[in-house]
Amino acid sequence: MKIYIIYRGPFGEQIINNLALKGFSDKIDMMYELKPEMIESEHPSEIDIWTKIWQTPEEYIPNDLPIKKCDLLLVLGIHSKLGDLIPPIADKLGARAVLYPIGDQDMAPEAKKSIQNDLREKGVHIEFPEPFCALDKSENEIIDQFANSFGRPIFKTRLDKKRQVIKEIKVVRESPGGSASCVGAKLVNFHYDDREAFIKKIYEEHHNEEADNYCLAEMSPFHPLMQEAADLLKDAIFEACQLRTTKQAILEKISEFGEVETKKLEEIIVDGPGNWKNPEKMCDANRTFYLYIKELIEDKKIIEIDGKLKLA
Repeated sequence: MKIYIIYRGPFGEQIINNLALKGFSDKIDMMYELKPEMIESEHPSEIDIWTKIWQTPEEYIPNDLPIKKCDLLLVLGIHSKLGDLIPPIADKLGARAVLYPIGDQDMAPEAKKSIQNDLREKGVHIEFPEPFCALDKSENEIIDQFANSFGRPIFKTRLDKKRQVIKEIKVVRESPGGSASCVGAKLVNFHYDDREAFIKKIYEEHHNEEADNYCLAEMSPFHPLMQEAADLLKDAIFEACQLRTTKQAILEKISEFGEVETKKLEEIIVDGPGNWKNPEKMCDANRTFYLYIKELIEDKKIIEIDGKLKLA
């Protein structure tokens, strides 16, 4: 698999470094940093350039963009106004698939739907994982191949069950930014029997700005991508430690109620940021809850009718 990376800023740089260090250095065929000022400098006399980019993006591809064929075009952290350039760039590169992760609202392309439609008309598959570590599997074989190594974290552990201590933790699938291995290393010899302390440790290490690979996703009550990323990481660690995960808790609660309103179950499972003293609380972001509900419905484990959930 040949990967061409269009990137900008720390978000892109951290992911590129992590991919290269974790086994993908031979797959990264080309990198190009795309900045808004580059477009402006090449078209100094243009008025209302950003509207024109939307209308005829193929005319605003940077002149110095190296043209090299690739299988996967990976778009990391570029300005939202430059998203319109991706379909014509993908066409020039002969990309067969595009991965366009969104780490915060500044990265979300303004014309996401038209980008998707333009690429699909040319037979190019595109996905917008949000956050990037929510990527789990894909119907597209190229993206699925990428997701075998990077995406939603997967761990294996060796436990001292008598002392309830993690003796060894191995990353089977790394998060794209490297937070999985970074947090995992901090959990060796950590006791997992104190649920509240264990969860706090995971989240603190995940959000730790002093760490080499801390999460760069947006942390906001309105767009809680960092919180969702931490939820996904926590559940992956819990599963590896044979502890109750959020999905298991959701299924148990639905079974207990027989039928329950989705909003009521959300209040139980999410229950406010950081309130880990409540044993029913399982995640910090409502985005995580609704992601799991969607996946459980797709797996035919639950059904939702008129805003109510029950076991399938």
